[in-house]
Amino acid sequence: MATVGELVARGAHHGLRVLGAGEPGGAEGAAAAGEAAEAAEVREVATVGDLGSVGSPGAGALVVLMAGALRAAEPYEVDVAVRRSAQRSHAGLVLVGADRVPVTAARIAARAGLPLLAVPATADVNELIVWLNRTVRGGTSDTVARAEAVLDVLTRGAAGDDEADDGGVAALLAAVSDALGRPVELHGDAGGLGRGAGAQTGASAASADGAADPGAVLVGERVVGTVRCAVPDRAADLVIPSVAAAVGRLVRRTLEHRFAPSQTRAELLAQIVVAEPTHLVGLTEQARSIGLPVDSTHVAFWVDLRPRHDGEGDPPIAERRRLLAGAEMLCLEIMHPSDTWWHVVRVGGSLLLLASDDDGGDGQLLVRAARADVDVAVARLVADEGAVVHVGMGTDQRGLGGIRQSSVEARSAAELALRTGRPGVITVMDTTGLRRVLADLHASPLSRRVMGELLAPVDALGSARAATAVRTLTAYLDHQCSPKHAGAALHLHPNAVTYRIQRITETLGVDLADPDVRLGLHLACRMRGLLDAAPAG
Repeated sequence: MATVGELVARGAHHGLRVLGAGEPGGAEGAAAAGEAAEAAEVREVATVGDLGSVGSPGAGALVVLMAGALRAAEPYEVDVAVRRSAQRSHAGLVLVGADRVPVTAARIAARAGLPLLAVPATADVNELIVWLNRTVRGGTSDTVARAEAVLDVLTRGAAGDDEADDGGVAALLAAVSDALGRPVELHGDAGGLGRGAGAQTGASAASADGAADPGAVLVGERVVGTVRCAVPDRAADLVIPSVAAAVGRLVRRTLEHRFAPSQTRAELLAQIVVAEPTHLVGLTEQARSIGLPVDSTHVAFWVDLRPRHDGEGDPPIAERRRLLAGAEMLCLEIMHPSDTWWHVVRVGGSLLLLASDDDGGDGQLLVRAARADVDVAVARLVADEGAVVHVGMGTDQRGLGGIRQSSVEARSAAELALRTGRPGVITVMDTTGLRRVLADLHASPLSRRVMGELLAPVDALGSARAATAVRTLTAYLDHQCSPKHAGAALHLHPNAVTYRIQRITETLGVDLADPDVRLGLHLACRMRGLLDAAPAG
């Protein structure tokens, strides 16, 4: 059996409320009325159309007095009706369309402990009465009524303003809890947006396969928390998936609003990374106009993400896209509160993480702080997303050209980490400058095409024979075309080196006596071997 207090708590979506101290006629005994509303049990719901019939329903009835009965009523008639309701020991009196009651009526109700309730004249009274009857009867009717009340809260929330502040999740859960009559809580941080009433921060978020949980809160396809009812309840079981979906939408909208400026700058950064060096001048003013720290010191990290895939072939494209979208939002959440100025950029199927320092300070301080943030992000990507992550880091550079240079180095280092099997380890380029030059050549589509064409004839021999040919030619050119010294490096007899070089030059159709040919082939071989070995940080 429901109490008046429970009905008021769950009936906010119908506009049901207690006439309180802030309203005319309600100041007298508002506290007593509130206590009575909490305690009074409702046995039935009765509807009356005139003041003279108020005394007809029996004890324990919640009497709904229709709006027409109050339009032309004199104050003394209202006093009499309230007195009759109190004498009949009614659970409460609901006044449809009443903004106030006479002071004398409020005093009579307060002395008798009779809750005076009200609903707006615009309320759908038929729906209200059906809902009240279901809730009072309990059982299946109560379950359905409370579930409908929650869905009504969610519907009104979806039709409202899409802009949400950081208290939006807590406010939504509070309204849901009131309608359900049970506390509903958010477990997991949900991007830091669930703090407040009804949120349980500090609890671990759902695991990577937690999307199967009906209470899982998803941003994209990433589980950021779970919605739970604090006590077992059938109505809660029915609506928790809808509540979780609403919380997910609210979190996503808030995160999109929060990170919109960063994502706008990220679009320009993507252009800078893939642009040829000669095109950077035209992008400088555009970068400054949107607040990109052009003249700062930058260090880039290139993150190659792949789903953990045990089957044959590559993982499905849809799975890689899901992983990339979830990883982008996770990195934004981690790096947004950091003291370092971060940008997270999607480039192709990878992420570029760019850290900047606009104070012109020590670049090594920036590198250390940025690496610490990236270490946290990589650990979360592996733990939360189940991803295989290969990370490359560039050197610290200044200016717009420095953004591109550090990004090129980071990308080459990430490819190195992928080829040499170093998941979860930040791999760096060397600091001598040679690999950085080769990395810049490798980043240019034109350079890659030209160098690829030089070695195309040996590539046609198959991967194993091509690798042997490139390794032999590299050693030969590294040692000034000396078969003796190249043989020592390759652990081959000089005659074997000479024989191999003869076969390679015939296949390539080149003359190594030409210095331009030697330079071109040497660069091509060095670019091909760029990812064979490099230090890990």
